[in-house]
Amino acid sequence: MVITNSVTLPAEEELTVPEVNISGAALKAGAFHFGKKCEYESNEFMLCRKELNDPRKCLGEGRAVTGCVLDFYKKVKKSCFDEFTQYANCLNKSSGNFAFEKYVYRPNLVKGA
Repeated sequence: MVITNSVTLPAEEELTVPEVNISGAALKAGAFHFGKKCEYESNEFMLCRKELNDPRKCLGEGRAVTGCVLDFYKKVKKSCFDEFTQYANCLNKSSGNFAFEKYVYRPNLVKGA
């Protein structure tokens, strides 16, 4: 999309939304669950982007997705914060891409044994 003088950009207020301010590990830890919880909002956003081919016209749908994800993490914080944090930390420390890596303990490889 080429921007010319005839292209109107959204106002700053339309573009400002609360951020989902959490770590990548926490996003990965909750991805499956908030993906299911926010499936409708996400599908509507993606459908809008595909059909209209103009991101400016899908700001409302994008806000709905962000709001749904924020609501999900607020509920996680209220109901199972400690367990979720433990899970996110496990993902963070298990590999460089937040995936579980199989760890095999081999006592024979310890130096001096």
